Amino acid sequence: MKGITKMIQLSRQVPHPARHKLQQRPTGPMRAKMRRQLTLYLLAFSFALSATSNVLAQDPTFTTIDFPGATFTNALGINPRGDIVGFYTLSGTTHGFLRSGGQFTSIDFPGATLTNAMGINPRGDIVGVYTSAGVTHGYLLSVGQFSTIDFPGAASTVARGINPSGDIVGVYTLSGTTHGFLLSGGQLTSIDFPGATLTNALGISPRGDIVGQYISAGVSHGFLLSR
Repeated sequence: MKGITKMIQLSRQVPHPARHKLQQRPTGPMRAKMRRQLTLYLLAFSFALSATSNVLAQDPTFTTIDFPGATFTNALGINPRGDIVGFYTLSGTTHGFLRSGGQFTSIDFPGATLTNAMGINPRGDIVGVYTSAGVTHGYLLSVGQFSTIDFPGAASTVARGINPSGDIVGVYTLSGTTHGFLLSGGQLTSIDFPGATLTNALGISPRGDIVGQYISAGVSHGFLLSR
């Protein structure tokens, strides 16, 4: 009996392994690992919330653009600031327009019977086309001043696009054939896709790459002209 009593007393004094394990506190390395895991979970959760917010914020929104009182409005160009150019018809006459900061400004080349704004660069320089005395000309509007753009000998010239450096592309007609052009550093250069019966330069990137349209064997194609 004394031996049995002694064993019972010893068993009460020895802690149960499982009970001892539950009472242990995390060691330094274990606590650091738990903190890292918690940080990763929080970062992942924050990223998921941010991605969801961005998706919601990036839903496309249409906005109608109508020049006040116009019967027809067409937006053709926009720059990085969100300034928009185009043309509108009012009382049978076509005018260009600039929409900047929510405000419309009419664009009319002096003495022209038609003005159309087609492109705008980050500086706010605008290019387009106007008609005067039945002849079609391109123009540049920079710092409030108009300049006419005419390819030498052409029956008509239209300026379609302008990049941040002020390089201008467009189209001209000479002897019944339509060609593209580049105006850079005051020099005009003709652009003709090999074998095409028509070439039209429509846009130019900041580094001078040009895109447009050409027709060959009666089929219309797009083109990229890399500098």
